[in-house]
Amino acid sequence: MKPYAKIGSLLLALIIAVAAVGCTPISLNAEWAYKTDKVELPIGVYSYSLKTAYSQAKNYASKLASYDEASDSWLDLEITDDDGDKAIARDWIKNEADKMCLNYIAVDNLVEELGIDMSGATADSAKKSAEEYWTVGPYASYGYYMPYKDQYEPYGVSFESFEYCTTLYNTKYSAIFDKIYGEGGSKEVKDDEFISYFTENYTDYKYIKANLYKSTTDESNKSTDVALSDEDAKKITDEFDGYAKELNNGTSFDDVVNKYKTANSLTDDPSTSAVENLKSSSLGDELKTALGEMKANEAKTVKVGSGNTAVYYLIFKGDINSDIDSHVYDSTERNKLLADMKKDEFAKYVDDLAQKTDCEKNQSVLDQYKPELYFVKPESSSASSNSSSTSSSSSSSSK
Repeated sequence: MKPYAKIGSLLLALIIAVAAVGCTPISLNAEWAYKTDKVELPIGVYSYSLKTAYSQAKNYASKLASYDEASDSWLDLEITDDDGDKAIARDWIKNEADKMCLNYIAVDNLVEELGIDMSGATADSAKKSAEEYWTVGPYASYGYYMPYKDQYEPYGVSFESFEYCTTLYNTKYSAIFDKIYGEGGSKEVKDDEFISYFTENYTDYKYIKANLYKSTTDESNKSTDVALSDEDAKKITDEFDGYAKELNNGTSFDDVVNKYKTANSLTDDPSTSAVENLKSSSLGDELKTALGEMKANEAKTVKVGSGNTAVYYLIFKGDINSDIDSHVYDSTERNKLLADMKKDEFAKYVDDLAQKTDCEKNQSVLDQYKPELYFVKPESSSASSNSSSTSSSSSSSSK
């Protein structure tokens, strides 16, 4: 897992982590885990890192046929991470936690080296976000309270360690990135580089889609998708094919959308539009391939799926050059573009610095934190086990 992905992904890892219910608390005095002559990480930082790595490894392991969520035996399985690297789960977890801690130190060193001010509003914003996650969780605005305090304190993670590993780390990481690649930075990206990257890697597209199937409900109120008749499907494909011809003859996409809305008695805009890097887009492969083969201002129809899953698309590819002003010269879009351009390069830079970091490790304390400590047996498994025990006791009593 690359450190730059942790701008937001550490919080994402927290959001998807399973709440630690019925966990066994670790009772240790406040100890240091890693330290240099300038930085000292408390054991809570290591515990947080280990628990985060545990959640990620569990996700990889869950894809294996031999995975058993009711047991921690998966820790001895070989997993494959997002980079394609293979390792025994427990080893991967410890190694990943170590990498995370070294990255924290490397980032702190860079903050000092580059003279970045982490006080004032910047630090206050990081603390405020951390306090919200810590005290009420990420879903409080929706009425769901899942304080991360309840999940992490039992494992020796204090609020200060939690903040340090999440919002504060992300803030420092972003500040360093901006300092290096932003205006006046040592690797400042100029306008011509932005334009070149944008026009070569981004695509402007719009589409309208229609299902070539319909949902039906049987007598038991069960819903089933059924392919349209050839006649009904042809009405849709002919309509879309006609729109494609109009677009290729110079009709604007907006005019086609309005014509489609009128013909189908629609009030809401049925179209989807985006300007994005297709390499990181969630768009389906069939549409990505079609767009890659199309020229600017060209329209095409594409059928995706078959039978009761078939969908028909009318796609229009715009001229990416017309989006330069709104993306390269708009500050918000420019920052997104810069992140897309340099995130991998920056991640490697921080990774390399982290691996070269000379620090002392409190190994005797670190060894007390093992991956098994973070295993929580699912409630369903516990209930099933209790039910079996009760059933067994009743059976024994009746004999």
